[in-house]
Amino acid sequence: MTTKPQSSYNFRSSWKPASKFREHLSVDVPIDDAPIQHSRFSAESSPPSFRTASAATMNDSHPGSKVRDIEAQSQRSGFRNRLTHRFTNLFFDLRVLGKEPEIVPIQPPQLPDWPPLKVEDKLVRCACEQRHERNRKRIRIWLIILIIVLLFLFFNTVFLNVRVVRLSSAPPGPLATSITSTNSSSSPNTLSVDAQQCISQYTLDAPASPSSYPCSSCLPVLQSVPSGLSSTDPSDMQQVLNAIQFCGLKGIFDDSDSTAQTALHNQGWLNDTRFCAWNSVTCDGAGRVSSLQLTFPSVPSLFPSELVALTGLQSLSVIGNNAMPAGSLPSSFTNLTLLTTLHLESTALTALPDNLFSSLNKVTTLALIDNAQMGNTLPSSVTQLSLQSLVINGQSLNNPFPSFASSASLQSSLQLLDLSSTNLTASIPASITSFTALKELHLSSDNIQSPLPSSLPQSLQLLTLANNSGLSGTLSGCPSTLQSCSVTGTAVQVGSGCGVCTTSGSG
Repeated sequence: MTTKPQSSYNFRSSWKPASKFREHLSVDVPIDDAPIQHSRFSAESSPPSFRTASAATMNDSHPGSKVRDIEAQSQRSGFRNRLTHRFTNLFFDLRVLGKEPEIVPIQPPQLPDWPPLKVEDKLVRCACEQRHERNRKRIRIWLIILIIVLLFLFFNTVFLNVRVVRLSSAPPGPLATSITSTNSSSSPNTLSVDAQQCISQYTLDAPASPSSYPCSSCLPVLQSVPSGLSSTDPSDMQQVLNAIQFCGLKGIFDDSDSTAQTALHNQGWLNDTRFCAWNSVTCDGAGRVSSLQLTFPSVPSLFPSELVALTGLQSLSVIGNNAMPAGSLPSSFTNLTLLTTLHLESTALTALPDNLFSSLNKVTTLALIDNAQMGNTLPSSVTQLSLQSLVINGQSLNNPFPSFASSASLQSSLQLLDLSSTNLTASIPASITSFTALKELHLSSDNIQSPLPSSLPQSLQLLTLANNSGLSGTLSGCPSTLQSCSVTGTAVQVGSGCGVCTTSGSG
């Protein structure tokens, strides 16, 4: 069996250039036994090397391979190959020298960079956020105030508890019976233990329960405290004064019946210890009760002895219901030495003490009205007063003119004398002209008798003699200052100079 010889293909003899230019074209012809390189992307191919195969590398790795120039049909060395490559590039550049350059794509215009935006770093808030912020601030403020108040109450409670414990550690004993022993054992310039206990009870317990404060035992103790203690805290002395004033008013409340107590409660009495804020009570700048005006039903059944604790009292007015207050004034009533006005109306009080105004010598206004049980005689000490106003109405009265005429103080000070409706049986004395300050004289609805005085005080402005059926004669000697005059209900005739007077026939 004969084998047909294989025809060898001669690449160099069969290839002919298609162009007249001699371009650099080289092909590496692998040797027959060169390994076949598979696809780089197949599963069987090995990872690619760092460098791809080139003519130089292939010549080094395969010494049997040869670099062949197809056009020259001869082998070339590496140096000659590079020289040929350079000449080829030179001829290519000369060939395309006259051609148009490749069109360069339009480049986008170079825009300048935008300047940085100058935006203020200001946070814009809506109205709701501002409102929430205000609410939060308000809440914080209230929390701070609440904390301060709680701290104040806490420390105040601690202080009061410490003081109570300190005072309670003192040796016990009846307050009322230990005044002398306590005062003798304590320094004369300091408060006694009993006085300190009374003050503590007044400041700590009385505000919560005023009616439970033991005035019966504490009032004598506090009244025995000297007015000027050099080593005593001024606040303690003020509390002593307040407790004394409180007990004086509490005595009035305690001596009242249930109706009167209810009425006083409604006016603020004993609801707290701030007695200057109670109705019918007026205090001076030092915190002392200066004026007391009691009107039924807010009146006591009796005048209490504690009333004398109101040593700063200047004006006392009591208007009852003809049944209360009853009884007599307490003997210690004479300790109200600052009293200037005394008004007792519709009471059931008995006769006033004869020496009452020897101590109450500052009284300038005295009014005794409708006190049926008081009797018909004024205290003899009334003539020692420098009264400016004396009013006695609605109760029986004996003739006071003789005693008045002998009082130099009344003659120079009395400005108003009203003795109407007293069943007064007397005649107007000629000595009436000695009352040089008298401006008003009221003697109506009495039993004034003739004769009439020949002249009247030159300061007189008002004169009332009405409803004295037994009075007759001629009224003359009226002063030029007289502005009003009434003799209605009498048989009095008006003489010259008394034209302002009205008579029964002039109506």
